[in-house]
Amino acid sequence: MKSKFLILASVVVILASCKQSNQQQNTESKKLSTTLKLNWIFTGSFAPEAYAKDKFASKYNLDLTIEPGGQGKDPLKLVGDNEFGTAAADEVLRANDKGGDFVIIGLINYNSPACFISQQDKNIKTPKDLEGKTVGILPFGSTGLIYKIMLKKNNVDQSKIKEMTVYPDLKVFLSGKSHDVQPAFIYDETVSLDIENIKYNVLEPKNLGVLFHGPCYFTTKNTIEKNPELVQAFINLMADAVSEAIKQPTDAIKSLKKLSPDVNEERELKVWEKGIEYYKGYNGKPLTSDIESWNVMVKELMEYKEIKTPSDLNKALNFSFVDKYYSAK
Repeated sequence: MKSKFLILASVVVILASCKQSNQQQNTESKKLSTTLKLNWIFTGSFAPEAYAKDKFASKYNLDLTIEPGGQGKDPLKLVGDNEFGTAAADEVLRANDKGGDFVIIGLINYNSPACFISQQDKNIKTPKDLEGKTVGILPFGSTGLIYKIMLKKNNVDQSKIKEMTVYPDLKVFLSGKSHDVQPAFIYDETVSLDIENIKYNVLEPKNLGVLFHGPCYFTTKNTIEKNPELVQAFINLMADAVSEAIKQPTDAIKSLKKLSPDVNEERELKVWEKGIEYYKGYNGKPLTSDIESWNVMVKELMEYKEIKTPSDLNKALNFSFVDKYYSAK
């Protein structure tokens, strides 16, 4: 009887060992790998991405490589199959209008962080105050279009404004000799002004009748069709990371510092904390959106001839992975 018990116990141990071995093999076989290509250099605005790589990627068995962007590095020209990128939402729609085949899978900023700053002594507090002033226009990105929409929504006579091409250089702007208004990101350049204790006014389009989405995550149509498991893992990872970075900003910036040692940890913490409101998502759920707002945005893009044909949002947007993430929670 005792020998039978020992034999039975040995079989159980062997079966358990085999099961554990199989589970380990399955886990290893499901190891995923991808690259996320950013649309700008490492700043506090990319705290969630750094946090994702540092603290959450192993949870989803995902090996994540992050490549910073910058001038001359366009993710829409660099992202291939089984890769992801960040870009302004309208830039993805424009790329598709020109023949691209990209799909937006998560919205990072429901409202664009584009804004227009002026030194306090210029007394520019409303869009109407821009009349008679010199306004800087960036030669790239979405701020130029957002500026035009803001003027129209607030009945501003654009012919009464002097406009000039500028670059993201606050030194020229602060000299006061070039232009009165500088296009900026609400959670970036304003932090630099705060640090220098410079008084300023901000025109924030989202508070002035402009509904325009900001940065998003995108990938290729082929990736979604052939590797949905990777897409789901990426979205799960980023949704987790954004949510936790909102709750733990200091920890998220420590991860950014680890990823990019040259960043100023104190400054970038201020950047992230100032931007948190923009990252909370539609109805307080990071990465989420609603379809109606995209229809409004496409209408604006059509009106200003930024795209030639109406975007097929059924093809350009796929929030099913985000929906699945929240359903599972």
